[in-house]
Amino acid sequence: MLPPLSRVFEICLYSLLNFFPFLIFALYPFRDDLRFSRTKTGLLIVVLTFLQILFGLLACFSTGNISAVLSLISTLSYAFFYFTVIRKSPGQLLFVLLMISNIANLVVITAKCLEGQFFPDFALLPYRYSMSLFMVIVEIFILIPVFIFLKKVITPAISCSQSFHEWRYLWLIPATFYLIWYYMVYGNSTLSGLEIALNPQNIIVSVFVNAGALLIYSIVARLIVNQEQILKLQQQNHQLELQTVQYEKLQERIEDARRAKHDLHHHLSVMQAYLEKKDYESLASYLEQYCKQLPDHSLITFCENIDANIVLSHYAQEAERLGIAYSVVANIPASCPVEDHDLSVLFGNLLENAVDACVASKTTARSIFVRAVYEKGSLCIAIDNTFDGKIMQDPDGTFLSSKHAGKGLGTVSVRTIASKYHGTCRFDWKDQTFFASVICFGK
Repeated sequence: MLPPLSRVFEICLYSLLNFFPFLIFALYPFRDDLRFSRTKTGLLIVVLTFLQILFGLLACFSTGNISAVLSLISTLSYAFFYFTVIRKSPGQLLFVLLMISNIANLVVITAKCLEGQFFPDFALLPYRYSMSLFMVIVEIFILIPVFIFLKKVITPAISCSQSFHEWRYLWLIPATFYLIWYYMVYGNSTLSGLEIALNPQNIIVSVFVNAGALLIYSIVARLIVNQEQILKLQQQNHQLELQTVQYEKLQERIEDARRAKHDLHHHLSVMQAYLEKKDYESLASYLEQYCKQLPDHSLITFCENIDANIVLSHYAQEAERLGIAYSVVANIPASCPVEDHDLSVLFGNLLENAVDACVASKTTARSIFVRAVYEKGSLCIAIDNTFDGKIMQDPDGTFLSSKHAGKGLGTVSVRTIASKYHGTCRFDWKDQTFFASVICFGK
């Protein structure tokens, strides 16, 4: 026997209210990191919403374990969609998804409690119009401040490019609060979930638990943003140091040129004397020695991009000082979609690692070969360097630092920047040569 149409509509309305707003909220912090176009993503949202409503209908009119199986399928389809359409780390996705799930649970049990207070007879049945009414009311009161919280607090933290590593563990915070909620509802063997939801005291406790959770989320998010700002300042300071070194080198060359100009008439007098004596052999020897003493007026220019050129020039001087063969083939225009500070960090970390590896290498033939080109909206960087053949990695494949205990931050930073520009990076080695390659696409 088919259920009444009004009952079907009741269930559809509740399923829509219990799914669609929270899906939009879960997607909001990642709106600029969608794997597909917004049109395709919108169509997928429509399909997923239809499936969730269908699962709700089937679960409501099913008996036994079928309802639990449908609930599991519904959850898995939601998770599959979420992790497929968003191009972010699993830790970030889990953090936001679990946080929104906790808020959704609060909305549902609060609406059920209010339904029990005003319509106690209807509250004993699932998915009634009265429940949908209170769902709308509670969502208005709760989701508006939650949206502001997402926009002002969570989204800036998600957008931080240097905090990729921390999200591997931060998702455990909302997961803990989710387990607390699950225990509150299902951990009591003497009361049903409905009885717990209808008790106003439990709702008050749940509200305070979620408020505390939001406070902790806020602290974590602000710590991430502050850490990002500190790292950016450190990188900017490093860039300024490189610029200062380049400026000092330029000043030295200018001063050398002034001294050479001042001493020129003395050298001319000596050469004139050799000419008058017709001592051409001594004149040739003197000219040879004089040319060797002349300052190098040429400024090293590897590419048109100022920030990239500063870093490349700095490490060229370092390589020369350390006796490392240094070769660069670079074609990066003055204007590049990769931000100046990111470009400096990319080259700085890669070249610093290359120089350190060459210094640690016992071989006499130490070399660094840099190739970089920007073409058709993509920046490609490849750096080959000699090293001692020893690679230190942790079990998950992350490189360990040779300077301090723990993971190497340079390669992590390179991976983060490559991910920021929807690109990738790769590190390989063969015998005593290490190969680092990065590709970034214009945003």
